[in-house]
Amino acid sequence: MIRQAAAATAGEKRLPRFLATGLLNTAFGYTVYAALVYLGLSYLAALLLATVAGVVFNYFSFGRFVFQQQGRTKTFFKFVAAYAVTYVANAAALHMLTAAARLGPYLAQMLCIPLTVILGWILMNHWVYKNER
Repeated sequence: MIRQAAAATAGEKRLPRFLATGLLNTAFGYTVYAALVYLGLSYLAALLLATVAGVVFNYFSFGRFVFQQQGRTKTFFKFVAAYAVTYVANAAALHMLTAAARLGPYLAQMLCIPLTVILGWILMNHWVYKNER
């Protein structure tokens, strides 16, 4: 019971750091995405390349500043898998917003950000870094 309370407190302390670090990571990823769309790539190709570019950047920022972990191979593979899941959810939502709702790719991706933040927090806190604390 005490261990569960301590874990809950640790998670509550990580959430603000996750959100602050996520702002930086989101700005980086969205800038790459928007630049690639501007240069003529399709929105899904731009999303894929922005996700790939962001994985390494985000791995080190989340690992160091949010979860106080560095460079474990198993954790990196779980991190990549979590981003793959997040990418699929993001791509599906982005496609629905651009194709069905007929929104532009810039606005549609902005609307996908809350989904990716929530999914990312769940995967990072409860799976990727769960046994690392």
